[in-house]
Amino acid sequence: MPTYKTRISGGSVYVPGHGLSSLDVLIDGEVVQALVRPGTEAEAMETIDATGRWVLPGIIDTHAHTREPGYTHKEDFFTASQAAAAGGVTTMFDMPNVEPPTDTVDAYLEKRELADAKSIIDWGHWVAGTNEKEIAKFAAAGASGFKIFQVSGAYPHDPRLAVNDEGRLLRIFREIEKTGLPCLVHPFDQSMFEQLTAEAFAAGKPPNYFTFGEVYTTEQIWAVAVNTLISLQSLSGVRLHTVHTHSAASLHLIRAAKDRGQRVSCAVDPKYYHLTLDDLAKQKGRACPGGFITEDAERMATIWKSLSDGTIDMIDADHAPHTLEEIALLDTDAWNAAMGSPQYDWQYSITLSDVAAGRLSLRRAVELLAEEPARFTGLYPKKGVLLPGSDADLVLVDPNETRVLTDDGLYTKVGWTPYRDWTITGVVKATMLRGELIARDREILGKAGYGQYVSGVPQ
Repeated sequence: MPTYKTRISGGSVYVPGHGLSSLDVLIDGEVVQALVRPGTEAEAMETIDATGRWVLPGIIDTHAHTREPGYTHKEDFFTASQAAAAGGVTTMFDMPNVEPPTDTVDAYLEKRELADAKSIIDWGHWVAGTNEKEIAKFAAAGASGFKIFQVSGAYPHDPRLAVNDEGRLLRIFREIEKTGLPCLVHPFDQSMFEQLTAEAFAAGKPPNYFTFGEVYTTEQIWAVAVNTLISLQSLSGVRLHTVHTHSAASLHLIRAAKDRGQRVSCAVDPKYYHLTLDDLAKQKGRACPGGFITEDAERMATIWKSLSDGTIDMIDADHAPHTLEEIALLDTDAWNAAMGSPQYDWQYSITLSDVAAGRLSLRRAVELLAEEPARFTGLYPKKGVLLPGSDADLVLVDPNETRVLTDDGLYTKVGWTPYRDWTITGVVKATMLRGELIARDREILGKAGYGQYVSGVPQ
């Protein structure tokens, strides 16, 4: 009889198609070897008691800003991956808006060296899709995929990474399509944003976080851009993926495109459909651009329906740390201030709280956070699921434990959360990556450099 490395016993394991099942997980090396009934005879060098816990796949997050290189006063690969491990994220994909931006193969390879030495979780990278001549080279070098911003302004919306010209976008999409890798786009109608900004100022509104959030989340700014992107996808065949997909009209357009068979997917990040005007009033720029979407009942109903019916493919974090000093500028000069918030420390718990409240099924939560991101990145079933042969990337969750969130005990370098004073239900008690515990009871056990790079998978 073989001796396994680890046995996780007594827990309720999430199995696709079956939901939570009373099973033990047998792990050897880096992978799940078997799921067995409790009491099944099997020797293990270590047994982890998961009684009363859910055993779920680790999150695969496709939207991280590690801020390295160039902005490491905000975050770096080590601190971002620590926060991720605490929050139940086992694989992250980060973005190219750093300094220098990853718009050349050399910059991409240098970034990989930095992350290889620091990350405690597995990771991939979306390179900039702005240079047509680099696209094939990026794919050959192992890039996970491509990212394009349509928004331009103060950091993090780097004008060097923005593309708003439809003809240029079409050329880029056609080049990316040849690689079989995905193209993520931050959809945005920049000229409409600028016009609505001018109108807001003309009406005497102050240039603060409240006015910025109100203008920035205007439904039509996003929907017009998504409509154009879907049209360009039909001409190019590119694997189009839109982020920040919180516009109701955008979601209707994406649903129709999927029904036509177009290769379109989308994600939404929790701050848009969770943070309220009350949060904005209490936290000011920490909650920006949250607050306005949650006031729109029709928009919210469309988001929740889309999360449930598969129109929205995944929940991503948009882990986007800035210092509180930088965020403070949103009080007086939001158009020239940094905007964004750290998300990783409590990433699983935010969505598990929706499960506890009955807004989302556990099945959809796991699909949105793990299974669908794994399929999207070509990692399924190696990751995103707990089945024999899969990487042992998992979390143990106490589904009944509640916490009132504060700025204490966070691993993000900036040391704050936009969910301060929120009560969450469902707490990650342990996180395992490829068979090794990297976090337990919010103590980080993982070592810098344990994370492995995830190359792009053409599809």
